[in-house]
This record gives sequence, C-alpha cells and structure tokens, in this order.
Amino acid sequence: MTVHNVRIGVLDNDACAMQYITLMLNQLNHRNGLELSLWSTTFPTRAIQECQSGNSPTNILLLDMALNGVTGPQVARILHQVSPETAIIGMTSYEPELYRAEATQAGIPTILDKTTLSEQLPSAIIDVLRTPHPTFTPAAVPTGREPTAMPRLTSAEQRILTLSASGLNAKQIATRLGISADTVFSHRRNIKAKFHASEWHDVITACRDAHII
Repeated sequence: MTVHNVRIGVLDNDACAMQYITLMLNQLNHRNGLELSLWSTTFPTRAIQECQSGNSPTNILLLDMALNGVTGPQVARILHQVSPETAIIGMTSYEPELYRAEATQAGIPTILDKTTLSEQLPSAIIDVLRTPHPTFTPAAVPTGREPTAMPRLTSAEQRILTLSASGLNAKQIATRLGISADTVFSHRRNIKAKFHASEWHDVITACRDAHII
C-alpha cells in the first residue's frame, strides 16, 4: 500500500466545528495509507500565512465557505496566488449548491456538506491525492485587485487585527484580551512595521482589500 504523507489545514470560524473536524481527521490518521500532519485556525490571515510560509507545505486546506467578514472563495483566490500547490476542499453547513458557482470560479472543485462530513471526507482526501492539482485560472480573480502576500503575524497580532477590524478601540481590545492598552499599542506598532504602514487605518484597509478581515 502506498503511504501518503499529507499536511492538512482546517480553516473554520466556528471553534467547536474546527475541533470536531480536527478530531475526525485524527481518526483517519494511519488509515487508508494516510499519514496526516494537521493544523487548524479560525483566522483567515493565519491560514494564508501557514499555507504560504509554514514550516512545511500544506497539501490540502479544508475551507469553510462562510467565515467572519469574508467568504471561502475570497480566501481561495488569495491562496491560489500565494500557495498554488495547496489543494482546497470546501465545506459548509448550508446547501453546497448555494456556493457552487462562486466556488468553481475561485478554483474550489469540491464542497462537502458538514452534516455528512464524516462519510465524505476520507474519499474526498483520497480523490485530491489521486487527481493532478489543477492550475488556478487568473481570470477568476476580480479585475483591478490582485491578491498580495500577507506578512506573518503572531496569534496575538491576529487577534488584535481582527478585533480592530470589528470596530473596537485599543481600550476595548485591552479589556477583551485582559491586557493593557499599552500592550495593544505595542502590538499595533509591530503590525504596522510588518505591513510597512505608517497609519493603523492603512493596515485595516490593506487587509480588507485582500478580503481577509
């Protein structure tokens, strides 16, 4: 039996669903010739960074179609640019047909129904490994706005960026995270440096333009 060493990422804005899917993947490990290495996140920025510049290549990303402030197809368009070797399997709690057209345009060939994920996932992974990974067609990217590679952020920086994008100020973020406002400002300075931005709103604008917050 051929053994496939596969690195799989899970991006889902529902932490409980993400943990369930990760547990399901762990149960598939060492079965059907699969040796799995897993990572998971609720942050689109983290998923993009991990696929783009993780310690080892991500072979498959399980991508929720409806995330906070961004859709799965929007994330997929960025991933095809920064990590073209990563295959994407879509998943949704809603009717998959609702996303079919947009997903196809974004280079997501498969959308799984979360209610039957345990039945569909093993064969979907095997199908991805057996099928040559198609090249993303640039025509599927909205004209006039090319996805760009994002700087690598820490988990704390990702949380602060997400909370800032939701409209919270530094004091509110500090209260939410149980840290001081000075610490929030320190993280913001580090984030601005990584984005080569002089103003905080420029960081938020860049992330919104890239459809990751």
